[in-house]
Amino acid sequence: MGQERYHSLDAARGLLMLIGIYFHIIVFHYGESWLGQVGWATHLFRMHTFFLISGFFSALVLYRKGHYQMLDNRFKRILLPLITLAWPIWILLIFGMKFNELRYENGILYSLKQSLFQYIEEPWVLIPWETMHLWFLSFLFFMSLFSYILRNRFSNNFFLKISKKSIQLIFDKPWIGMLVFCFSYSLLLSALNKFEAQGKGGWSSWIWVFKENGLKTFIAFSFFYFVGWQMYHFQEKMVRISMLTYFKILLTFSIFIHILNYSLYYLGYNNPVPKFNTMHRNFYGLNDDKLDPNRKKQKVTFLVNMSNKDVMPGKGDTAAMYVCILELGEPSGIKMTDLGNDIWKSTIELNPGVYEYKFRNGLYDNWGGEPDGWENGKKLDLGGCGFGEYDNRKFKLENKDIMLGIFCWSECSDCSGNDIPFTWSKEEQKKEGYEVFLVNKLFIFLMNFLVPAYTMLVLSFFIRFCNRPSKILKYVSDSAYWIYIIHLPLSFFIPAFFHQSKIHLFIKFIISSIIVSIICFISYHYFVRNSFLGKFLNGKKFN
Repeated sequence: MGQERYHSLDAARGLLMLIGIYFHIIVFHYGESWLGQVGWATHLFRMHTFFLISGFFSALVLYRKGHYQMLDNRFKRILLPLITLAWPIWILLIFGMKFNELRYENGILYSLKQSLFQYIEEPWVLIPWETMHLWFLSFLFFMSLFSYILRNRFSNNFFLKISKKSIQLIFDKPWIGMLVFCFSYSLLLSALNKFEAQGKGGWSSWIWVFKENGLKTFIAFSFFYFVGWQMYHFQEKMVRISMLTYFKILLTFSIFIHILNYSLYYLGYNNPVPKFNTMHRNFYGLNDDKLDPNRKKQKVTFLVNMSNKDVMPGKGDTAAMYVCILELGEPSGIKMTDLGNDIWKSTIELNPGVYEYKFRNGLYDNWGGEPDGWENGKKLDLGGCGFGEYDNRKFKLENKDIMLGIFCWSECSDCSGNDIPFTWSKEEQKKEGYEVFLVNKLFIFLMNFLVPAYTMLVLSFFIRFCNRPSKILKYVSDSAYWIYIIHLPLSFFIPAFFHQSKIHLFIKFIISSIIVSIICFISYHYFVRNSFLGKFLNGKKFN
């Protein structure tokens, strides 16, 4: 296609970055509402599609201009902006975050003043400890570097040849090609033991390469970057893909995935991610005991002795104890009743299954980490009743009521040192360990199987409707880089003005989004587009 510009891919890359603005406004302010589900739904395709397109354009630069020009371009347009702009954006972000925090209970002027004073009272906040929302720039540079090495040193590698043929199937035989694409990605995530590409953090660190989860996230997104790179070899076929075909593929694959998901939940298995477990069970209607008489809810009584620890209010009005069950997905937990003599009790009805829990001293509305009212995980682990990554207590509920305790706070025994029998010991867990391991891997596989299908549907959408020159889309594409860089401080700052307003949250979201968008576009048009900063980011100035 010679030097022809790929208008559809330019538009897709720009609009996907703009979607990130509204995603951040939602998750930081309205994540617990229905808007949160809409926002998180974009995680099924947004960054995956972005990295795929980035891989395509990196290959384009390499094959049109050469290896060294490609690396030079990536260095100037990706790494330098990250290094140069991270610090000023960080300072603005810290201000916006502090203002956002204070505005829940304070006036505007007081919040503005205290947000500025934090730079004097806590000068260490001026240090950019992480890359924030600019983490993708670090990833893109290293992806480009590795692509150069693969292309320059291992161009005849057997793996590259096989992967190239697999990518070709996506266009020549879409059903088979997408099956391979989806299967490969979900298998990769299962091997990495990641429920989603960006799960568990680590990716925004400057030294993500030394952090396990950061490195796993890099590998997950590199998969799409590599696919996009290989798609460049089939650019003629890529620009002719059918949106209807990929919609049919997504719909068909979705039916089979939902059947498998439903089967796992119906058989009594729980998704290890609490929010997905609750959401999926509600969606499938499997929280209704009438569906399976053998899974009738049973009473579980939790008892804890606080004689060795003062009971605290946390963020609540009165001192109280709570029991937090991981699978219920509520960090605040369930309030316990004071029986006197430092004994606290709570009885809850639960479906049969395996549950993790801890007692929590005081009311907290986030998971946080120790202390934050949690029991001491290390002591529970040493005592033999702490399991998993967070050393949670654990029990298995079958078809009868059970009582757990009276446990001493942060102990596996009572406060006299007497052992309390577990409902599910470590020895018993080992027998079922392989089953749990395989089921968790299967849940990861199913949760990620459709991601490539969503990605290709989104890509085909832009190719179908944005394949012609458009001044508006061209402007959006040119401005998206700067707007994404500058938007995060505003995404905290602007919505904070409406924290104490009584208007509907959806109206708050719309107003905040419009104001943030206007500020971002105005800043681009008058201060960036035709300035040295515009040339620094985009390689040239625009009139």
